[in-house]
Amino acid sequence: MIATFSLPVKQGYGEHEKTSWVQCRMFGAKAEKLPIYLTRGTKVTVIGQFLLENWTDKDGREKTTAVVLVNEIDFSSKQGSKIQQNQPLAKHANNATSDQFDDEIPF
Repeated sequence: MIATFSLPVKQGYGEHEKTSWVQCRMFGAKAEKLPIYLTRGTKVTVIGQFLLENWTDKDGREKTTAVVLVNEIDFSSKQGSKIQQNQPLAKHANNATSDQFDDEIPF
């Protein structure tokens, strides 16, 4: 199964804020369960392969679409985290804390 969904990517602030849309694709068993948990307005973080797909529209114009082939998805709400623990959709990434890094810049 393939699940396809779009996510907004916001850039800038206030009156200079712009929103771009990125198409996401997820495959397999995780894709089958995705509609249960992913609804409009759900905040998520996706990890995967970013690529640009070139295509031609019906008028013959060349177009490019940003696509992420999703490997992992993390629901940022408390409910989403709880669901992930009971029904894992993705592996949790190890989050590095600031004390794990040296204070000096290596160059």
